[in-house]
Amino acid sequence: MRLSRTKRHWDKFARTDPFWAVLTDAGKKGNQWRVDEFFQTGVDSVDAEIKGVLLHCPALRFGTALDFGCGVGRLSQALARHFTRITGIDISAEMLALARQYNRHGERVDYVLNTRDDLSQLADGTFDFVYSIITLQHMEPVYARRYIAEFVRVAAPGGVILFQVPAVSERSVPQPRPFTLWPDTLLKRLVRDLRNKFGADPVMEMHALPRAEVEAILTGAGATLIKSYRYDAAGDRLHSWGYLACKR
Repeated sequence: MRLSRTKRHWDKFARTDPFWAVLTDAGKKGNQWRVDEFFQTGVDSVDAEIKGVLLHCPALRFGTALDFGCGVGRLSQALARHFTRITGIDISAEMLALARQYNRHGERVDYVLNTRDDLSQLADGTFDFVYSIITLQHMEPVYARRYIAEFVRVAAPGGVILFQVPAVSERSVPQPRPFTLWPDTLLKRLVRDLRNKFGADPVMEMHALPRAEVEAILTGAGATLIKSYRYDAAGDRLHSWGYLACKR
């Protein structure tokens, strides 16, 4: 799916069920997340991530941080408890409007729209910490590869990069096919694809990148891989991996 279509779908999610789209939970679909409960999940996640990072990168600087795929700001707001200045970047203007609405840290948190397949609006060597969780999986691998290399470019020398992406997508995991007397006809598929294309039903894409490929992108872009590890917090069906790296 092209980024322009991805943007339309996430704008639609922002209008219909934004918190659930950011943090899917079967019991929270249909705007069932409470605001305080939702943002507390971000605090819990970021606190745990920072604690883990410091075990491997005790010299982590707490100046500037980038939250890539920030959505409504769940993690940006939590990062502001640790870092001086946060930049949250997202493809959806409507998600960013909500992020600004829920911002509790004033000018310390800046939300930026990015519809390009790079981060060219961000300068080289800007961030002490680059962070992206449950975002890269929602775009075609061709875009995810570019963004991973860009994470390294915008990180400051000695800066830390932490992100997650599935190594095997949910789509590629064999699933039992339900019995039906009505086959998935060409017409049904055409109608579904047209509804998806024009944003009638927003689509949450799921993609993956092989672990070896991700590690090669990082090292080729100028980072030292500190560790890669199973990242079960994104859901065990996704076979996700977390990557912790340091800009050389």
